[in-house]
Amino acid sequence: MEAIMNVAAFRARYPDWLEATRPVLEAKNWKEAFKTYPFVVNAHAPWTPLTKPLAECRVALLSTAGAYVKDEQPPFDAENIEGDWTVREIPTDVDYAQLELAHTHYDHARADQDLNCVFPLQRLRELVAEGVIGSLAARHYSISGYCTTADKVAEHTAPQVAMRAKQDAVDAVLHVPV
Repeated sequence: MEAIMNVAAFRARYPDWLEATRPVLEAKNWKEAFKTYPFVVNAHAPWTPLTKPLAECRVALLSTAGAYVKDEQPPFDAENIEGDWTVREIPTDVDYAQLELAHTHYDHARADQDLNCVFPLQRLRELVAEGVIGSLAARHYSISGYCTTADKVAEHTAPQVAMRAKQDAVDAVLHVPV
């Protein structure tokens, strides 16, 4: 199953969209730029129900906040006109003071006050302590929610996260879109 139905059609339309909207993107007029974006179709996204109670599940976090561990990981390339499709793996025991955000396409005011708004790992730790969740994965994932290259996300980013989650025996992933 393709992550993007007819990725060839997306790749055929994308260069023309990028060329036509580059000035609008450079002006940071996102709303206008995405009026003509060649959005992809994901009609066959599989629903995967839990096979055991959440209190027995190992959970990972996937956020589009653009979080990264400062001094250990490079920030996302927030100035790239096409965005950044790479992944940052965040250790489950990370010190929140070490996390920073590199995503310039949303207002960080609330996230600057409480990072849990966009990367709720501390809340997940609390849910483990309360017995609501069985355990947390050793690593969690952050990507930049701004990425115009949907084919790269589907062919590189998503499979990388899925492979790592499988390696960590993750039962459920909490996706926090920003």
